[in-house]
Amino acid sequence: MYRAKCKKCSGKKFWQVRRGKLRCKNCLYEFKPRLGGISLTRYQWKALLKWFLRCQSINTIVEETKISEYKVLKALNLIRQIMAKDIPDVFEGIVEVDETYLGGQKKNKRKSQLRKDKEAYGKESKRGFGTAKQPVFGILARNGKVFAELVDDTEARDLIPIITKKVKSGTRICLDAWRAYTGLATKGYVHRTVEHQKKEYTKGRNHINGLEGFGVILKGN
Repeated sequence: MYRAKCKKCSGKKFWQVRRGKLRCKNCLYEFKPRLGGISLTRYQWKALLKWFLRCQSINTIVEETKISEYKVLKALNLIRQIMAKDIPDVFEGIVEVDETYLGGQKKNKRKSQLRKDKEAYGKESKRGFGTAKQPVFGILARNGKVFAELVDDTEARDLIPIITKKVKSGTRICLDAWRAYTGLATKGYVHRTVEHQKKEYTKGRNHINGLEGFGVILKGN
């Protein structure tokens, strides 16, 4: 992880002073540290994060942000380090779990991309179960911590092992009525279900609105 260093004497001990600046304890030089040692403006950071959260390639991010490939690679490495550091090993308390899909809406895709999807999967992608899009499984604790992982499928064999590994036994889990979650009670969890097919989205404190909100941000919608 990057550590600030004085531009004049290379000192590594500072006082924090006005306007986010640091004052070197050795030579008293004042300067504003660069985040991760990367010279990017706030606007550039916002643009970079936007395309990163949309799961775009390095080449796409470089093209859209007009930032050099070197700086993009260094910035994304820093973002991933911070994200990984902030994820708890085990979730507890009240936890939400849900699955979603990445890949964009059909109306926003070019004809060439629709042809590629059909060639790759033998069909055009659709919404929900049976889609050709990339499934993602997420876990969110009500304290604001969230974990997301790409999965091969959304069946019990794919999701239950992640839950048992990442969620403490005895935890109250809020989820929808997807069949993969059947049997969680036998694993020692207290699960509360909301049935979206019946237009039911919340029952008191039982809902997955927090995780669905994260899904919207993840997709960049």
